[in-house]
Amino acid sequence: MNELYAQGDLLIERVVDVPCSGVKLSPESDGAFVLAEGEVTGHRHAIYDNIAFFRDDGLARDIPNGLYVGHVRVDGPSALLVHEEHAAIDLPHGTYRVRRQREFDPKEARIVAD
Repeated sequence: MNELYAQGDLLIERVVDVPCSGVKLSPESDGAFVLAEGEVTGHRHAIYDNIAFFRDDGLARDIPNGLYVGHVRVDGPSALLVHEEHAAIDLPHGTYRVRRQREFDPKEARIVAD
């Protein structure tokens, strides 16, 4: 399953379906499941459709510390991820792991020899 989607600083990866586990996250008062919110602008990466949003750190052991956002299970045919400054993404039925992307800094690049 190498389906990847990117929206701003979020990377959404299609994964094998798993049952909801860990902490189930609730929608905001307006019904939006907010995956991330801009610290400066307040713009949100949000889904208003029928999904399950949960966080289980055991399912994210391979993600660097601080980058795991959670899992989204799209229960309907699709769900729309929206943001004020980016094109909307239509996520088909399935389960997705959501993480933050880090900005690449070439000064920090290094060669590692095994």
